[in-house]
Amino acid sequence: MSKKRPPIQFNDEQLLLQASNVADIYHQLALDLFDNVVERVTERGTVYLDKQPYIWQLEKMQQMHMLNKENLKLISERSGVAEEQLRHIVENEGLKLYTDTKQQLLEDLGRGSAGNSNHIQEILADYASQSIGDIHNLINTTLPMSVIGAYKGIVEQSVARVVTGLSTADKAISDTVMQWQEKGFQGFKDRGGRNWKIDNYARTVIKTTTYRTYREMRTRPAEELGIDTFYFSKKSSARKSCAPLQHHVVTTGHARTEHGEHILALSDYGYGRPEGCLGVNCGHMLTPFIPGANYKPDLGEDVDSVSPEQAIENANAEAKQRALERSIRANKEKLHVAEKLGDDDLINKYKSKIGTQKAALKDYIDKHPFLKRNEAREKYYDDPYTKAKQEVKLREEQKKARELATKRAELDKAVKSGKIVSVSGVTVGHTPPGKAGEPNSVVQHNATNGDVLGRTYYDDRGYKVKDIHFTNHKQPDKHPYGKKGEHVHDFVFDDDGKFISRTTRELTNNEREENLDILWRY
Repeated sequence: MSKKRPPIQFNDEQLLLQASNVADIYHQLALDLFDNVVERVTERGTVYLDKQPYIWQLEKMQQMHMLNKENLKLISERSGVAEEQLRHIVENEGLKLYTDTKQQLLEDLGRGSAGNSNHIQEILADYASQSIGDIHNLINTTLPMSVIGAYKGIVEQSVARVVTGLSTADKAISDTVMQWQEKGFQGFKDRGGRNWKIDNYARTVIKTTTYRTYREMRTRPAEELGIDTFYFSKKSSARKSCAPLQHHVVTTGHARTEHGEHILALSDYGYGRPEGCLGVNCGHMLTPFIPGANYKPDLGEDVDSVSPEQAIENANAEAKQRALERSIRANKEKLHVAEKLGDDDLINKYKSKIGTQKAALKDYIDKHPFLKRNEAREKYYDDPYTKAKQEVKLREEQKKARELATKRAELDKAVKSGKIVSVSGVTVGHTPPGKAGEPNSVVQHNATNGDVLGRTYYDDRGYKVKDIHFTNHKQPDKHPYGKKGEHVHDFVFDDDGKFISRTTRELTNNEREENLDILWRY
């Protein structure tokens, strides 16, 4: 083995932030769908609700179809991008974690290459498909019904308040809208009977899948190589069952000592239970660690001197900070709805609440120096959909650029090898080369705009033996060949030039190679 080195390092925060951004898309979707509901309810004011409430109700109910149509379009756009992002994070980032981890382990053990990873790609594809499937069904089936249910509820309850004299029209709408805003779009009930907001359920699925992927792609290479020891990461805050394990070497097997390193057993700290180490909502990571080959990484000043007891206290303090941040964000969402309603009383109410909570948060952080203010966690939202859409577009462009570069390299190789066919003549326009030509020649057929439509090959008698066409002649059903309809017509003529037969087929590999100057972009 080579000299000792630290275990492989990963940018955990960046990876998990990507997953959080995907969850934010679904939350943004829920907020924007509720905006659609409020806009439909408040459209044309409240005069009719006050004077003729049942006619107002009838008009609003007649608008449900258009509202649902708008919602389905919005849901399709957002969920498509979110699903693409989640699949990329799980499949691509997960595979990179696996290959990087295994390669370093092999180097630490002085062994060969990492080998084939097809089985891992299949596992990751299954993880992505399973989580996307769970979310897709809820978002694309249950969510539209939940939105319409909220719309109907707001309309019906507003009318009831006005008819019974409980509220004025404006106040009836404001109060009812805020009640439904608090409730959110629900569509999932767990085994304990708890109703989940749809976007919260999506966030939980994404977080669970991401942590599972990242942890397994770190530990699986070790398991495949017979390694059961790992470095347990350290943070300034930790739950009771994780705190004693921080910055220690742990094992999925029995506690022991190797090369002077005391190794702790995860099973002694509740491993596998929701409240145990690495349980629900735990942010710790395991990194493969080979005693005698690796050494523990240096710690930053913010965590180096933190004791297990202090880490537990810090976790409690951090939980209170997160609760304050969630409350601020929730009130900002309420303020946004109040502004759409144009309700000055509600606007002032939530502005006051936000100001009080921000002051309380600042005071709390000042009393706990290890805590850091992160205003991003307090924002209404920061348009994660547009950011994700740009990332998806950039990846597609980069992929196309890589594919084009590969094809260009193949073309250059074919040109240098002299395999590209030599063209002895060109015809232009609607008339292609005829049945007879120069013996053993190739004549090219171009469109008037310069596009190459095909090439005709002549045998040693000067008769056509085949046409290679680079299009489907705008008849894809009749030419289901190649990548863009490219195909070959084989001709047979007798020695007198009499036509005998014509057949159609795919291009051979050799024909593709000698026409690569045209086909390289396909």
